[in-house]
Amino acid sequence: MMNTSASDSLFPEFTAPTPAQWEEKISKDLKGIAPQELHWQSYEGIDVAPFYTKENLPQGLQYQTQPGEFPFLRSPKTGTNTWLNLQAIRVTGKGHEAVDKAADALTRGADGIHFIIENGVDFDVDYLVQHLSLGDVPVSYTVSSDAATFLHHLVTGLYRKGISLNQLNGFLKCAPILSSESYRQLDMEHAKHLLEQTLDAPNFYALTINGAHFSNKGATLVQEIAITLAIAVCYTNGLTNEILPVERLFRDMQFHLSVGTNYFFEIAKFRAVRLLWSKVVEAYKAPVESAGHLRIHASTSRWHQATLDPHTNLLRHTTELMSAIMGGVDSVEVEPFDSTYKEPNAFSERIARNISIILKEEAYLHQAIDPAAGSYYIEYLTQEIAEKAWALFQEIEGLGGFMAASNSGFIQDLIKEASNQKFKNIASGKEVILGTNKYPNTNEKHDYNPEALMQSRDFDNTRAAYPYEVMRLATEMHLRKKQRRPLAVVVHMGPAIQEHIHASFAREFFTCSGFTTQVVKVNTVNEALASVKPLDAQVIVMATPEQAFSDFADEFARGMRDQHKQGPALILADDPLHLKDELRANGFDEFLFQGCDTKEIITRIQERLGA
Repeated sequence: MMNTSASDSLFPEFTAPTPAQWEEKISKDLKGIAPQELHWQSYEGIDVAPFYTKENLPQGLQYQTQPGEFPFLRSPKTGTNTWLNLQAIRVTGKGHEAVDKAADALTRGADGIHFIIENGVDFDVDYLVQHLSLGDVPVSYTVSSDAATFLHHLVTGLYRKGISLNQLNGFLKCAPILSSESYRQLDMEHAKHLLEQTLDAPNFYALTINGAHFSNKGATLVQEIAITLAIAVCYTNGLTNEILPVERLFRDMQFHLSVGTNYFFEIAKFRAVRLLWSKVVEAYKAPVESAGHLRIHASTSRWHQATLDPHTNLLRHTTELMSAIMGGVDSVEVEPFDSTYKEPNAFSERIARNISIILKEEAYLHQAIDPAAGSYYIEYLTQEIAEKAWALFQEIEGLGGFMAASNSGFIQDLIKEASNQKFKNIASGKEVILGTNKYPNTNEKHDYNPEALMQSRDFDNTRAAYPYEVMRLATEMHLRKKQRRPLAVVVHMGPAIQEHIHASFAREFFTCSGFTTQVVKVNTVNEALASVKPLDAQVIVMATPEQAFSDFADEFARGMRDQHKQGPALILADDPLHLKDELRANGFDEFLFQGCDTKEIITRIQERLGA
């Protein structure tokens, strides 16, 4: 926690180094490399430096506050940094089995339950009220259809049981909060019905703004915040004074945000959300304490969830949860590590619950409010994220608000551009997904049917790892059909370093895609043809000096056609620039090199494996 009355220096007898001294030291340690060369740009357009000093601290008064003080950047909490550990449970039919499972989970470390309900009409509310103490346990609901009807049944069920609504604790989320996947409409009438039924339930949040929906499709942190604020403002404009004043509407509003793997950025994101929400509250001239009532629920990122080497998800979930907790969220929810390819099971659900428990009982993260306070880097990121998110929010409002921006395609184009850039960086290896596009577990055994998984409507194809997973699953199908993995041969001609770099990248790419890889070093085309002739390869990657592209390609491709009528895919490990058309005409299918977009290569190889 920041203490503005404390001395600026813990040990005043030591002189604080200046930024110039830091730069000199870094340059010396890196043997002359300028510190400016270590700068990088985030997806949000934030310039990230190799080090930060006191000079980088934001100067605004809002950054000098204490926890519990407006604008609540450092959380509205003033005692401890407590949070609820919710377990998500999917409901089918009447939900009896789900309710029984919830009762058991509450004895095994869950602080509350989050029911995911497909059909709100079918759910047996009386059974729920009978078996769970809703007056004592936070229970929340995501309802895909008939949410207002479900809530009516819940309220009447509580009445029959003699439980007062002011004892109800939890939240309700419609899935999606938008009435269509295309984001084109917000259902104000439906939201009004939800709020009307919970006027006497001060601890139940009937209006959840689902910002996680966007980040799980590949939106940046800034986009997630700005779109969430825009939806909240849209609801506020549509509902205020209909049934309750604006300050009461704000009291019933919750944000559901995703938390990703960019550790420090995510901590700063949750602080920036509260800061910007306070600006919205001020704009509506509501009491400033209304801003402190904002509840934030965080769930681990679906975008970053991987199917391959799934235990790496445990690492992601741990750091994601740490970011959310340090950012001061009110409740968390951890996706089971194997949820992309199988139904929830007792083991993975137990591990998911325990991550939060360990961070509380062993890391004691609940004992410090805003533990990131004073970090030059995180304070800088908080300001940068807040400023960029506010600018985007104002741009959306300038287009007429969320619904107008959505109907014009602005929102969709934002997310598409961001996700495409992320996919490109993953494909090129610039961004690493451990176990997927870097350091794959080549001995991994799959206890599921790859073909059935790829055809399942539950297999999320919007995740970051999906393109690589499709490739790997295709090779797994080839293995099961042919009783061997497909083979990719990397033929390396000559000693040139650049060819070696591209050849290494190609080998890693196909290894991550589940191929058996083999490197052959040769000096001539004839040696290359003789080396690959006895090999039953599905892919041949050629790395050759640039000046030999044209002659080599023609000779090698002609030789391959003579050897095979339906030969392997031929790929050049380089970017031939203006020679691409000529090389394609000579028989090469694709070009694979560091920084390229591998989407087309994955598609073409997948087709060949299928054939």
